[in-house]
Amino acid sequence: MATEEPETAVASTENALIETPTWESNSLGVWDGQAFYLRSFAIWYRWRMEAAARAAKKPESGELHGVHFQQTMGKMTLWYDLATLGEVYTEDEVAVEMSCWQLEVQVGKDLGIAKNRVSGGRKVEALTGELFADVRLHLSWWELQSEGASCWLVIHLTKLDNRAWPGPWFTDCFNPHKKTCFPWSDRQTMSTVKEENEKISRKWPGPPQDLEKELSAGMLPENLCTGLDEEEDELYAIVIVHLDEANMERANGRVPMEELFSADVQSERLELYLRNDSLGICVGTFKGRVDPQFSAWEITSVRRKNLPKGSNIKCPAFFNPALRIKLAKAQSHRGFWGGVFAERQTVDFQLPQERISWTDRLQRALVLSPSAPLKPAVKAEKAKAMCTRIECTQDTVTQRANIILHLEGGLEELAFKFKLDLTNFFALKVGERLLDVAVVADAEFTMVVGRLGGAVEPDKTTWEIVREKDALGSDKEHLAIKISLAKAMGSRDRWTQVFEPLEPWQVSDLMRPALEGAVITDGAGTGEVE
Repeated sequence: MATEEPETAVASTENALIETPTWESNSLGVWDGQAFYLRSFAIWYRWRMEAAARAAKKPESGELHGVHFQQTMGKMTLWYDLATLGEVYTEDEVAVEMSCWQLEVQVGKDLGIAKNRVSGGRKVEALTGELFADVRLHLSWWELQSEGASCWLVIHLTKLDNRAWPGPWFTDCFNPHKKTCFPWSDRQTMSTVKEENEKISRKWPGPPQDLEKELSAGMLPENLCTGLDEEEDELYAIVIVHLDEANMERANGRVPMEELFSADVQSERLELYLRNDSLGICVGTFKGRVDPQFSAWEITSVRRKNLPKGSNIKCPAFFNPALRIKLAKAQSHRGFWGGVFAERQTVDFQLPQERISWTDRLQRALVLSPSAPLKPAVKAEKAKAMCTRIECTQDTVTQRANIILHLEGGLEELAFKFKLDLTNFFALKVGERLLDVAVVADAEFTMVVGRLGGAVEPDKTTWEIVREKDALGSDKEHLAIKISLAKAMGSRDRWTQVFEPLEPWQVSDLMRPALEGAVITDGAGTGEVE
């Protein structure tokens, strides 16, 4: 059995962990003496195989003009001591203004408002500038922390993409958010109106309310994961959870990649689950023992070698994103185990699927979000905003419930511009008491999801795209989706409420039983059993 020590990483953080295992937490998670709780993706792990000089270009922590920063793949935290300005400030005397790409901080006793912006204060130049990349504005916040004579302003930024930053600031003069276009006809004009999160506004102190609910993906682990592989060598056991690329993009449109998963590693056991939905993915007992405190994980892209039967993958080199968990074997259990798990329980993974061509995906994404076709978070918000109004009726003669989803007025023009047939631009999932309507761009982005007022017969669902008047007596029209649901036996009395929209965290509690035997339709017409 091998006796050599585990390989060391380039970054000093990992070296420190291996040499001094008395720590309680690091940039990967928290160690309580019994279990290591993997919660974030560290910068150094991504760059561990690179040269030290290159790894230093994207540091895990640092200091710039008095601003201390620390980052993971999903978050950037800034610290600045306001005491260096010569005065003591309270939260009411600190104004933090943010957009998805800008940050500005002012302090002062007489802060005011002028043209919807904070004025009358002293600008903190070290904390004012363009951020290196976009952040999720609704998940970013700030606070004041006192420590002796110091008063620290702490700004928590949630990154839009799962990536490393070389530092907090964008130092080039050509920021993508400043670009514009010069069309010479109305047909060539793209949307030049700024998105709401691009407009700088004041942020009040404190974390977002109901943060755990905000971070709910509203999806089942069966839809996110497509399989699990085990690998090992004499020193390490590796668990690879394969992920569905399209559904991961859909989930990442709402939730940062770093907030999707949690893994709890004990010396003889691994538990993996969706963090804020508390839905299990895998629970297993190892064939040997591991040192939990040396565990690491990352999101990577892997080639799928052993495809499950029935997947119908035709690509000779099929790659998919994967969650890779690396476990260090205990010194007395090094060597080959003949597999990682002695026993394991997993969800019923869906089969891997090939995505449609890149040009088709981009064409659909441009109809959904012409100003940002490659940003999942923007596309997720655009899909939610596409339905402007919901109208519900009931027919006591035919025993059917009808739901009309009124769509935004510019949709038809965008579909014409990018030559897209709208009949396959939407997808419906109908359960006995749950309805999910999604926009099919490069992935499915939820437009409306909610609870029905009673039970229905999913296989008798029909829907079509119709035209509706903008208002009574108006000549202007817009598109709408008309859904007709057949009431099930025992639910044919008049419903108090036909349809109740739900938030993703509410869907997580209802989706598993409600979507069993669901009907999925990909184009206008009647549903087909999945």
